Amino acid sequence: MESANKRGVGQEHPRSVSIQISAAIIFFLIWILDSFIFMFSTILTQYIPFIVLLILFLSLLIIGLGLIFFTGHLLFHGESPSKLIKTGIFAHTRHPLFLGILIIYLGFIFLSVSLLSIIGFIIVFVLYFWITTFEENDLEVIFKEEYLEYKKKVPKWILFVKK
Repeated sequence: MESANKRGVGQEHPRSVSIQISAAIIFFLIWILDSFIFMFSTILTQYIPFIVLLILFLSLLIIGLGLIFFTGHLLFHGESPSKLIKTGIFAHTRHPLFLGILIIYLGFIFLSVSLLSIIGFIIVFVLYFWITTFEENDLEVIFKEEYLEYKKKVPKWILFVKK
């Protein structure tokens, strides 16, 4: 418990930033190479009008940015940082910030319908899953039974799907 408190209450994974940057590089490298240069798996773009793809992309971008905004507002302008936040968007998903980021990645897949980018998305998802699992273990040490109860009631990722 002492090592968790040295970093602060519920701090992020110590390599979170480098992991997230690596994930973005991997995803966008695959997405750009497949979408605009090699076009190995973009065959579906011939059958789906670009306006539909653009609307899907913009919708997911807005949803993702909305989740990020509301999460930031709760984290930095809401409750005390020494308390477990279980209100607002945190009442529906335990990791709304990361969920918002993952939704934005999905939007890019829809923008070009790059099927190879799904591989990049899976890699990104696994990395974010690793970060969130680390952070949840940290929160279990800090908040003990309160966090375990919260975990039972609120899903890790999917909004509005209660266990």
